[in-house]
Amino acid sequence: MGLELYGKVEELFLDKEAAHILWSKFIEILEELNVDQILDIGCGSGDFCALAKENGFSVKGIDLSTTQVKRAKNKCDCIVKNVCDLQECFEASVAIFDVINYMNENELKDFFKCVERVTKKYFIFDINSLFAMEELAIGTLKAEDENRFSVLYSEFENNILKTEITLFEKENNCYKKTQKNIIQYYHSIKDIEKLLNMKLIKKVPVTLYDSGEIEKWILVFRNS
Repeated sequence: MGLELYGKVEELFLDKEAAHILWSKFIEILEELNVDQILDIGCGSGDFCALAKENGFSVKGIDLSTTQVKRAKNKCDCIVKNVCDLQECFEASVAIFDVINYMNENELKDFFKCVERVTKKYFIFDINSLFAMEELAIGTLKAEDENRFSVLYSEFENNILKTEITLFEKENNCYKKTQKNIIQYYHSIKDIEKLLNMKLIKKVPVTLYDSGEIEKWILVFRNS
């Protein structure tokens, strides 16, 4: 599974400074909405969960990646779970850092129905701008530590961003190679509004990498 492999290399590529800017914006929005109980969908390695907990929120994280949840368990209450399998309800749900972009239109329809069912008040998430996907995300990235070397190669065409992940892991005197693909989809705000049966009450433009352009939108929807 491509996302499981990405979970193994995410720490090599994640820009923590940019991520913290985004996480902090989510915290500000949640404080403005005056909610206490949060579901973090696609919690990854648990950094936002930990930050939310530090800021006084009650937060539960879920993710489909076993690798990510193993990391997150040291930071917050999290489990390997699909949102559609949850029985609990939460005041607010969040999906941060490209979670929505990993799903195509049909997958989003099903996902949004499940989110609507478990979310009492607000659903807050970010989506990538077209500029971010066709200009910033393309090309090759390389990263390594003492035991791993990884390359991400991304191309954008027809509103689809395809990323090939290559990971070399040191095993004794050799390196084991693993290669998988992940796909992200561009969705406009209008596209999202058509798919989600909630009311859009706020949209926040975000720039994380000093490009001078809008790179993400944080969207706040209210459940009726």
